[in-house]
Amino acid sequence: MGGRRGGSDRPPGAGGQPPVMCFSSQNTECLIQEGPDAEDNSSIMSLASEDDPVVPASVQPSPNVNQPKDFICCLPPHLSMYILGLLDQKSLNACAAVNRCWDFLAKEVKRERVCQSMIQEKILYLQGLCPKGGVSNYAKTVEVTIPQLNEEGDVIGEKGNWESKTKEKDHLQAVYRDLKTNTIQLEERNVFCGSYNVRVLMEQSDQSRIIHYGGGNLVAIASEDRKVRLLGLSGAKEVPAVLSGHAGSIKALFLDEKKGFVLSGSFDLSIRCWDISSGACVRVFNGHCGTVTCLDSHEEQFVSGGRDGMVKVWNLKSGKCLKTLKHSSPVWVVKTDGTHVVSGGERGLVKVWCADTGTLIKTLEGHQGPVKCLSFDQWHLVTGSTTGYVLGWSMLGKLKRCLTAFRHPMEVLSLEFLYLRVISGCADGNIRVFNYLTGICLKVLMADSRGDPVSFCVAGNRMVINSPTSVLMFQFEDVRWDYTLAADREMRGKKTQQKGTSCRAAHLLQPTPRHDRLALEMQDADQLLRDQAVQIQRARLHSDSLTVKRISVPFEIKMLQLKVKNSLHGPTVNSSIPAPSVVRPKTCGLLQEKRGHSGHDPSQSDSGLVFLTGKQKELHEAAAIAQHRAHQAKLTEDQQRASKRAWLRKMKGLPVDSFTGEGKTPAPELGHNVFI
Repeated sequence: MGGRRGGSDRPPGAGGQPPVMCFSSQNTECLIQEGPDAEDNSSIMSLASEDDPVVPASVQPSPNVNQPKDFICCLPPHLSMYILGLLDQKSLNACAAVNRCWDFLAKEVKRERVCQSMIQEKILYLQGLCPKGGVSNYAKTVEVTIPQLNEEGDVIGEKGNWESKTKEKDHLQAVYRDLKTNTIQLEERNVFCGSYNVRVLMEQSDQSRIIHYGGGNLVAIASEDRKVRLLGLSGAKEVPAVLSGHAGSIKALFLDEKKGFVLSGSFDLSIRCWDISSGACVRVFNGHCGTVTCLDSHEEQFVSGGRDGMVKVWNLKSGKCLKTLKHSSPVWVVKTDGTHVVSGGERGLVKVWCADTGTLIKTLEGHQGPVKCLSFDQWHLVTGSTTGYVLGWSMLGKLKRCLTAFRHPMEVLSLEFLYLRVISGCADGNIRVFNYLTGICLKVLMADSRGDPVSFCVAGNRMVINSPTSVLMFQFEDVRWDYTLAADREMRGKKTQQKGTSCRAAHLLQPTPRHDRLALEMQDADQLLRDQAVQIQRARLHSDSLTVKRISVPFEIKMLQLKVKNSLHGPTVNSSIPAPSVVRPKTCGLLQEKRGHSGHDPSQSDSGLVFLTGKQKELHEAAAIAQHRAHQAKLTEDQQRASKRAWLRKMKGLPVDSFTGEGKTPAPELGHNVFI
């Protein structure tokens, strides 16, 4: 250690001959001498490896001594990477400066660490940042907080010390902290959390394909070919009637199989109503000045939105436009339940309208990107945007406060709100099920293994999924809902299950901001580690192989007197590499004593005369060989243990003596009696 990579620093023409230098390689040794023949030596120096250390010839070990070896380079790559992977980042950077081989291995270790972190992040997304799965048959009637409204539809404020109030039952009550509230009873179910069968309805690549499924046995499919096709779920075959008549690509669909019609909105600015049985176009609705982007229907009316910023309410029978509602940007999604019309636009605004009068009730601001999907019921509204966030709102009155948020890794393309559960389809190819009251992800369904964007339609226990490469149907099993369960997620740990059930049920109804949710997940991870520790402790009690036995090996210490002027440990070099130190195990004397007590060495001939049969001779030789091998293995193990202990002392910077002559640098980490 401390050798220079090149010729001598001595200038040419200096008096006297410089010391002879040697490049040591695996199978090559060459003497290079400076002086008159320096030009001839330059070509030889260029052939030498840059990674081979230059050691003075006087320090070269004799041919009978093992040559120095770099054990990291000699080991298989996966073992070398495993050893370097045990180091921290600072030590790994220091190892990268040793030579090119170490630098390559250090880069591979760093790359593997990055891959592992990405895999861990992917696993967290697949698990929905939740280590526990949802109970598939969980159902319960819960009390949900809602704000009180006055006669004008405004919320009623409440004065007083909010901190002195009783503990909140759910996080909605925390949001309504300064408002007067009531409680209502709603039913919650872990929908789409059970087992399911997957069926491929169509396996054809189409980036522009859109679908709609409203229950029944038919799925409406359309694309840039300006035609609407009906796909039967029973045989996964296309129904013969092909609905054609649009002059542009179709951008929106709505299928009502019970009433026997399909609505389609196109790039040609028109909306067409088709009869399913005959395939004829029953009526054409004109009025939009931009591409029709979304459709929804309720009873005898339907609503449409377009890139012209218009939301129109139509009568199905008469074909008249009843109301026109305006946005200042393109409209991407619109829904109606007969009482309200809710629409989302390009600028992230969500508007709630009165379906009867067409008056604007409120405008919800909170999204930082276009709103592409939404769903609502009588009490709550959820909206999803291209920024990856799903925001929860109240449908009551003019309250504009955001109640909750659900984070996704990519943009949200589809949303459904059922039984206080939020089902979202994301552009990462996954469908997630969230608990609206707690914000916890209960289930993650991988709809597309390639990670392509997915959208879906749900009806009953079926979920029809559209991706750029295929159309799938998830058929979920029929569930018998259990209203006696205490929690919507699986509880781990046998001893703490009964105790933790009541606490977890109470916690599910408490406010759970992000840091509280992370704290809950950390507690779950700690509990899992405790359970594993208990299992390991039990295994140790019943197994001797897991018992750690401490074996002491004596060693002698001697300080090294090194010339560190031009080495990495010199006063002019700032290096994080620890100073070299050596510990010699005191095994030589012990081995001689053991040999005196253990008997004859099997390699030496016995002086006594023994008569043995053929079988006895074979058994005797086998026993002697086994004893000799065990003895040699014990010696090797003791030497390795002593070398490891010496290396640890060297890493800690403890003083170590030398058992060699001056001018040699021992390296116990490379083996017994190995020098550099």
